[in-house]
Amino acid sequence: MLSRTLDSGDPALPLHAVSNDRLRLVFLPTVGGRLVSLRVDGRELLWHNPALLDDELRAVVPRSSWPVVDGTFASWANVGGSKSWPAPQGWDGPDRWQGPPDAVLDSGEYAWRESPTDDGVQVSLTSADDPRTGLRIERRFEIPRAGAEFAETLALTNASDHPVRWAPWEVCQVDIDTGAGAGAHGAAVVVAVEGALEPIHLGDHHGTLATRRVDGHVEIPVQDAIGKRGFADATGSIAWRGPDGEGLELRFEPVPHAEYPDHGSRAEVWMQAPLPDPLPSLSGMRVDARLTELEVLGPLVTLEPGASTELGIRWIARSTTRSATR
Repeated sequence: MLSRTLDSGDPALPLHAVSNDRLRLVFLPTVGGRLVSLRVDGRELLWHNPALLDDELRAVVPRSSWPVVDGTFASWANVGGSKSWPAPQGWDGPDRWQGPPDAVLDSGEYAWRESPTDDGVQVSLTSADDPRTGLRIERRFEIPRAGAEFAETLALTNASDHPVRWAPWEVCQVDIDTGAGAGAHGAAVVVAVEGALEPIHLGDHHGTLATRRVDGHVEIPVQDAIGKRGFADATGSIAWRGPDGEGLELRFEPVPHAEYPDHGSRAEVWMQAPLPDPLPSLSGMRVDARLTELEVLGPLVTLEPGASTELGIRWIARSTTRSATR
């Protein structure tokens, strides 16, 4: 395995890369403990914001010039990649996470630790204690010496002196700009489901996000729409399937009969297409990229002081090429 520090061109944006024979993972600890890049056989799967980081993950503008966080979507410096948040999200009470952005869990600095394991390395990223939610977030990645799979454990710990109630929430932004745009043959997000429950409507901000049910799955094709859907009957797999066979799958274990956020959503999909103007419905957020979010949620859990809840995710990367990982 190879572990090294990459030069972003900005000391405020240190990058740590871990590679095996097929994968290269790049972490950005100082901006919400993100996994900002994931390459399989040399091919990038995650979306990162080209206005902030270029194709080599070098800073386009210094961190000091990023928008000042004021709680609105318009002030969110969405770097991209994968991050871990608490759910439910919302702005109408203390039992909802009012982000992104926020200054600690999404935009704050996470402590970085890397240690060897019998089969590779473990990477751990740990947030500061967040006074509003009472939480501390830890993301632990187990990366093997070989192969295109790895494991993540997302832990929420109550760092306050009173009980809190939250669910772990993994949000992974995937690059779906296939070059063919909407309607690219076979390009879709695929969620494994059981039964015949309709997807949960979690908002449409431009057009109407279309879904279709196919053989025990719900598919969301690439389309010119902006919206979100939840899945109360998800069985443990959410995946991006590209038009040429590349893709990324997140596997997880739903907890039967548990209470989940967002009307029971075990998994969620956000999809967006570029628009020329900011979205009034999202406090002026600019949507200038085509991407999707693969989102996995754990159950809502009441945590006493010092207690934790965890969500385990198996990442499976797929490509149609085999080349040396850089």
